[in-house]
Amino acid sequence: MTVFPLSSHVAEGRNDDPMLLEHTGQDEPKPANPRQYSTRFQNQPEFCRESTPGRLQCSFFAHARDNRPRPWAGSWEALKTGLGRVFNPQAGNPGGTPKQSMPAICAASFAQGSTRGRDAVQGVSLLILDFDNAREEATGTFYPSPSTGEPSNRPRTVKVCIDAPVTPGEVHAVLSLAGVASVGWTTWSCTPEHPKHRWIVPLAQPVPVDLWERAATMALSILGLDPLRRGLDVPVLHNAAALAFLPGSPDPDSIQRFETLGAALDIPLDELPPLPAPPLAPWQAEVIAERQAERAKGEHWFQSYRVGGRPVEFQTLDLASILEAHGVMVGPVRPFKSGTKRRAHCPWAGEHTKGLDDDSVVLIQTPGTWPSFKCSHSGHRHLGLRDLIEWAWGTP
Repeated sequence: MTVFPLSSHVAEGRNDDPMLLEHTGQDEPKPANPRQYSTRFQNQPEFCRESTPGRLQCSFFAHARDNRPRPWAGSWEALKTGLGRVFNPQAGNPGGTPKQSMPAICAASFAQGSTRGRDAVQGVSLLILDFDNAREEATGTFYPSPSTGEPSNRPRTVKVCIDAPVTPGEVHAVLSLAGVASVGWTTWSCTPEHPKHRWIVPLAQPVPVDLWERAATMALSILGLDPLRRGLDVPVLHNAAALAFLPGSPDPDSIQRFETLGAALDIPLDELPPLPAPPLAPWQAEVIAERQAERAKGEHWFQSYRVGGRPVEFQTLDLASILEAHGVMVGPVRPFKSGTKRRAHCPWAGEHTKGLDDDSVVLIQTPGTWPSFKCSHSGHRHLGLRDLIEWAWGTP
């Protein structure tokens, strides 16, 4: 592992500069200089000021439903100072709940004028680790099919604490041994019975969004955190545009804080291994096994769909058009291998944790092959093209 002393990695910040960026919750933020940013949330004290551009770049958001990035660039010391404060929910709970109305940080910088989404990410400069210590457990009930109202193959789940939750002390010991700088704190929903904590590690260089999932996975191995993956929210880690609420709690005095001293983490981007397939929950594995059994018996779901009495040409199917026809947002087209890739919102976003609608779906179109539909949320890992077609066209 290559490490960089933070004194040479980032420019030292001063706190004597005028406010360069202020957001009131009404107008678009107006930076005085595109390379110099600071941020302020409505009814909150200044987060931090930065007089020099620094090497770290990230973004801030007023609450969970806010999709307008407030860009920030500066030193690790300045960011640490800001994260050392206690924040409160925005007045009126614009995020929906007090927790979701908290201001949040995102590890990524975004294209100027864009909204929060992975397609707009320009680079990721922070490794944000959420130890929620939770697993999804099926409740025995299922979400209804939008076309028939009958139970679907998407069970309602509830998050429960894992059997051996990862403690802050375990993470602190690993990061200290790795020699990296970090700050951490217990999060809004943390309890003694169900510990939850968040850690931020500065990166030595921004990571391009297309490499982020593999880079984040490699970072866990470099740091020695693989044995603690049981408590880590890996889907959130892999989402370059994910939000992480700033330190706050219904009981501010209960917040515990942690820090390790060291260097910025350097991830060798030319040595990234392939991304392993994420594990499936038992109920998801059952759905896939049932479908495999159907295929083994010669039962093919796609044979039931016809247009004008003729089979549907699935190879030429435009998934983006299907989603847009149902009011689902789809991102711009990007080249991908011999075809194209687009991100989109999920048709079942209401089933996501917190019900947030984001660009968790990836659509891949390759000439001569069937299109691909995948949602990155853990509860939707088993869903594919068949589920999208049944959602859009119903079950014949």
